[in-house]
Amino acid sequence: MNLSGWRVLTISDLYPSPPLPASGIFVELQAQHTLPGCDLLHVVVPVRVFPPWRIWREIPWPRRFVNALRQWAAQIRSIPAHREEGGIPVHFLRYSAPPRPVLHGSWGFFAYVFLRRSLRSLHRAHAFNVIHAHYAVPAGTIALLAKRWMKVPVVVSVHGSDVTYTARQRLLGRWTVSWVLRHADAVLANSRWTAERIQALGVPASRIHLIPLGAEPPMGAAPPRPNDGEIVLLTVAYLEERKGHAYVLRALARLREEGYPLTYRIVGTGSQEDALRNLAQSLGIGSAVRFEGYRRHLEVWDHLRSCDIFVLPSWNEAFGVAYIEALSVGKPVIGSIGEGGPEDLRALGDCIELVRSRDVDSLTNAIRGLLDNPARRASLAEEGRRIVQEHYSWKANARLTLAAYRHAADG
Repeated sequence: MNLSGWRVLTISDLYPSPPLPASGIFVELQAQHTLPGCDLLHVVVPVRVFPPWRIWREIPWPRRFVNALRQWAAQIRSIPAHREEGGIPVHFLRYSAPPRPVLHGSWGFFAYVFLRRSLRSLHRAHAFNVIHAHYAVPAGTIALLAKRWMKVPVVVSVHGSDVTYTARQRLLGRWTVSWVLRHADAVLANSRWTAERIQALGVPASRIHLIPLGAEPPMGAAPPRPNDGEIVLLTVAYLEERKGHAYVLRALARLREEGYPLTYRIVGTGSQEDALRNLAQSLGIGSAVRFEGYRRHLEVWDHLRSCDIFVLPSWNEAFGVAYIEALSVGKPVIGSIGEGGPEDLRALGDCIELVRSRDVDSLTNAIRGLLDNPARRASLAEEGRRIVQEHYSWKANARLTLAAYRHAADG
């Protein structure tokens, strides 16, 4: 589909930048694949310049606080005001707002005050026909406030945290998310699980479009791994409690005691890193666990290709693009029952092993079952690769996204 004469303004506070080159990579990939169907596409990235809560927690330790503040300030300074990649101009616009745990639901209102003049200037220059906001807060709020004078349809993509965090944080957060989604001209959900929670906030089903993300591995092979007989488990996710890393560590300890030659690689950073490192040591498996830290998206693909089993037993998981990326390179995958991406994948075929979240026994049994049954691992990988190729391409995502733009414009 080609929206001849159409000009799209995408707003997202999650978009790759110098300090975080993999953050919001799915937003960038969607924009790149949508661009050929439009005449023009610009991206506005609201950059919050108020120091995050994790830094303020260091105040009791002045030296640590100052060092953390300096590192954060250096990261902010490294973000350019503008750049262009792949024919897409990207505008990084600064704003300030209260700490996330306090008033996250208000961020869009604060951001709009800071961004309004720049948005007016961009609209005068390019006459956008549609605004595509990723997340209700802050991007969706900004888009709806700008719609009052831009007079264009607003499309909002819900990726998860709107309904799993912001809408549950405080009354203001729930009100803001509900207000944005109910007034958007179209709402894009990445899974049936997400669509159900959007509808529960009062959004008519006729305005909800189920559009899963894509996964297309780059060409190239993973770096060689020594044939030492070890089996590598891998998790790619932020190091937060709900991602389930701690349960993988406990399952790993049990299985190594049983004699399975397992190692575990963790790609990502987050607030739970110290706690997870300490847990690995206390379980006696510190030498079998490698914390790989934050990695660029291309490096993540290398880790996916070189692992044996991808495991992400998370909860409140709206989609989980890492599942389909692992499947796209032919890896058996473990996810949790009742979660967005894993349930949608299982509905398409026998391509994923599902376990009960926060259940070490269930996870241990699933990993053991795959270790003892190489044929099962191979069949999961083969079916998963087929399903991703048929249902989770970026080309299909772009086609459905353009159709949603037209639907929003037609009212």
